[in-house]
Amino acid sequence: MTERFQPGGVTHALVSGLVELALAAALLAWSLVASESSPEAATSLSVAALVWAVLAVVSLAVAWLRARVLAAELDDEAVVLHGPGGSRRYRYGDLSAVEVSRRRTRLVARDGTVRVVRGVRGAAQGNRFRARVLERAKAAVAGESGGLKERSDSLPVDSLPADQTERSGNG
Repeated sequence: MTERFQPGGVTHALVSGLVELALAAALLAWSLVASESSPEAATSLSVAALVWAVLAVVSLAVAWLRARVLAAELDDEAVVLHGPGGSRRYRYGDLSAVEVSRRRTRLVARDGTVRVVRGVRGAAQGNRFRARVLERAKAAVAGESGGLKERSDSLPVDSLPADQTERSGNG
C-alpha cells in the first residue's frame, strides 16, 4: 500500500495569489483613471501593479508546486521523493536515519548523503513521516543488521560510528 505525504498550504497560496492578482488589476485600472490628471501618480500605480502581479505569479507557482509536484510516497520497498526534476527512489535498506527538525525532514543514506523531503512540512507531519518510514523499514529489512535510526534536534548528526557495519559483519 502506498502512502502519500504532501505539503499543506495549497489553498492559502492559491487564495493569496488570486487576491494579489485582483489587487494588481485594481491598481492598473486606477493608474489608467489617474493618467489624465496626474501622470506621476499613474506611473506609481503602474509600478505598484507590476509588483503585485509578480507577487501573484510567485504565489500561484507555489500553490501549483505544492499541489502537483512536491510530495513523498512510501511504498513497501522504498521512499519516493517527487520534485521539479522528477522522482527519486530511496530503498529502505540504503537509508540510515530520518532527521526531523522544526521545519525540515531529511533522509540520510548510509553513504552520508542527506536528502530534504520537501513534501513533508513541519515537525508534526515530520514525526508522522518518520514513524511510517521506520515502521516500513523495519518490516523491509527485518533480517539485516543495522536499520534506520531516529534523529531529532537534540541528537548530534554523527551519532552512529562510521564503521558500524564493519564491526557487526566481523563479530
